[in-house]
Amino acid sequence: MSIWPGARILHLVMLLTVLTQQSLVPAQIRPAVAVWAPAANEVLVGSQSGLQVCAWPMLTLQRQVPVEPQQILDLCLAGDQRRLLLTGGTAGESGMLQLLDLQTEQILLTCTPHTDRITQTCWLAADDRIVTASDDGTAAVLDAQSGTLLQRVTLHSRPLLALTCFSDAQAVTAGMDGTIRLWQPQNGQAVRTFDNHTAPITDLLAPEPPADGLPLLYSASRDRTVRLWQPTRGRMVRFARLSSIPQVLLLTSGGDALLVGCSDGSLLLLHPESLQVLRTEQTGTGGINALLQHPVSGDLLLCTDAGLLRLSRRQLIP
Repeated sequence: MSIWPGARILHLVMLLTVLTQQSLVPAQIRPAVAVWAPAANEVLVGSQSGLQVCAWPMLTLQRQVPVEPQQILDLCLAGDQRRLLLTGGTAGESGMLQLLDLQTEQILLTCTPHTDRITQTCWLAADDRIVTASDDGTAAVLDAQSGTLLQRVTLHSRPLLALTCFSDAQAVTAGMDGTIRLWQPQNGQAVRTFDNHTAPITDLLAPEPPADGLPLLYSASRDRTVRLWQPTRGRMVRFARLSSIPQVLLLTSGGDALLVGCSDGSLLLLHPESLQVLRTEQTGTGGINALLQHPVSGDLLLCTDAGLLRLSRRQLIP
């Protein structure tokens, strides 16, 4: 990561000054997760009522996509931008994964590899395998074509809330037991364990590593801290103690700022290296469940307990 130029700090601090609220239709839907459609003119939203497609930037509901999970907790696009993983399930009963063709909106694969809801999922680098994390306390590695279970990973003692993958060779999981586990998808073997957090871990974020640098990992926890790690060296670099409980992390395009969405609706802007809190914005929406940045305009989309919110960059200093 590079040191921030002063002008870029000013731009990103001002990013939080223009707040425009758009409610998801119907209003009772509470969005849990969202991803941009390939053309970035629509946003796909997962909620307790399935999968919705909303127009961008107005956030008006366009259509409901028929899928099976009763509650969608995560969405993940394949590298080809043509297939979408959606996961969820029924609490205490089953965890379901479906693979959706975005062009035809046809279901390509349905499987239930867990006995409780699937909370997060990701593709491995070649898009031939899928990794899942579940409330049943296990992770799984699946064949992306058939849904066949390749590995069952039982490194945690309680439900999993967070998952990310560095490459085909490394996955990271965390959750209610407060530990972070680095492990190998090819065999499910543990590589490292990090136990510095003192409460459940709510999110993990692995930025794209620099060509000549070490992988980095951010973690957020209900102990009100955000931590920065060098996981391959087994080292915590530093941490920031916050006034609110962090729920979700987003590194802005270019790696200029770390945005933290919190359980009380506050949105924090942190320096990505020092983790210094540069600004706090109160959205007044209840918990923030997901954060996205538009790939063209740079506007932010927040999935909150009150609906969808858009943070506009129209009034930024050029």
